[in-house]
Amino acid sequence: MATETHSVRNQYFATVAANLVMLGQGLILGWVAPALPTLASQDTPLVESGPLSNEQLSWIGSINCIGSLVGSVAFGYVTASIGCKRATLLLAIPSIAFWLLIHFGINYYYILFANFCGGWVTGGSASTIVLYISEIANDNIRGRLGSLPLFFRNVGILIAYIIGATVDYKFIPWICVTIPIVFVIIFVTLSNTPQYYLRRGNLQKAEDALKHYKGFERSKRDPQELSAFHAEFERLKTIALKQQPKEKLIWADFSNWKAINGLGVGIALVTITQFTASFPIVSYAVTIFENAGTTFNPYVSSIISAVSFLLGSLHTAYLIEALGRKLLTIISLVGAALGLFAMSLYLYLKIIGFSLSAFAWTPIVCISLVIFLSAAGITPVSIICSVEYLPSKIRTFGMSIISMVLSITGFVSVKTFPVLMELVGLHGSLLIYGIGCVVGVVFVIIVLEETRGQSLDDDDSNETRDRQKGSSNKAQQPLIS
Repeated sequence: MATETHSVRNQYFATVAANLVMLGQGLILGWVAPALPTLASQDTPLVESGPLSNEQLSWIGSINCIGSLVGSVAFGYVTASIGCKRATLLLAIPSIAFWLLIHFGINYYYILFANFCGGWVTGGSASTIVLYISEIANDNIRGRLGSLPLFFRNVGILIAYIIGATVDYKFIPWICVTIPIVFVIIFVTLSNTPQYYLRRGNLQKAEDALKHYKGFERSKRDPQELSAFHAEFERLKTIALKQQPKEKLIWADFSNWKAINGLGVGIALVTITQFTASFPIVSYAVTIFENAGTTFNPYVSSIISAVSFLLGSLHTAYLIEALGRKLLTIISLVGAALGLFAMSLYLYLKIIGFSLSAFAWTPIVCISLVIFLSAAGITPVSIICSVEYLPSKIRTFGMSIISMVLSITGFVSVKTFPVLMELVGLHGSLLIYGIGCVVGVVFVIIVLEETRGQSLDDDDSNETRDRQKGSSNKAQQPLIS
């Protein structure tokens, strides 16, 4: 095998290329917060429908999650059919459609459908980009590379907040649509994953793909490198033989302990992620800061919070390997709970008449802390652990299910947040989310097991975890005989 530096170079390049889609997704998600006040104003660009109502704004903020639900189902099927690399390429279509609809939109329904299309990118990425990266990455850097999608997404959110506050509404789409176009130009030149070719019996292309992503050079004749490469290729071939493309999934694939445990943990983690309030904060950042009564400009405050998102993503790559998945998740949820409780207390004290002008910085600090810890911990860990927990045979289908749950819970969170604010106030809403984080901590401590360094493709590693967990003998039988 080539040197470590060379062997991962192609993996990093392919990961960055794939994540241009996530940069575009961040631009789509980040467009909403600064655009909502404009769409609700008398100067709205929607000349046919006029200023939007609160109900219409809540649908614009949340329908992305419905699109994500549809996209996760559609791209789960597409990924299983044509491979994660080609499916990832198709994500450019709804991304480009979003910006065209925004630019040419003259009424509420254009914007609503645009955000529905944007949701396809959100949902599809969980079934494509995450699996693409997991299949090309070395075990020792899979967590690092697996954290990059959220980093790129958060860069996109930050850029969208900045240009949303400074650039004319109609010009923004022409800036942002260049990202999916550049992505297609670069990503179309890359190979599909070795596992994709092996599952289809194309050994030569599989070997070429493995050489590319592992940085193997034909000119080097080091016996150790040759031996290591062939051992890796044979290992992947053995796994692929168990997963013939025409082999259909059956109920037994989902009713064993490994499958139930993997799906259960994945669904629980993405649900717990919602209690950090990161979804509503991204969608309603400007509105939240306006309601908090801070003396700072709400647009500037939202940009600062987006910087925290980005900084959290930057730390993920290191923390997820240094601390491990479990400890990082616990720290993330505990810190998010403290931030939400502090923000809730600040707002409550302000309501009952306390003078807090000296603490006007509190909303920015608390919200920034919450989303920093969410971006650095529970959000990426929930996806990475879901991939690592699922048995290889049902991994693609399982990630589609988990992505669907993420979309449903995200929709409920974003759609009901304005309603919750009306019922119990912003302070009460954040208190409820904070309590949810505490419940999440208990779940992680009791249930979540460390998966750092675990081999993704070898089912034996899953069986080892089952034995450590004291599962039944029946549950420990191989998923595929």
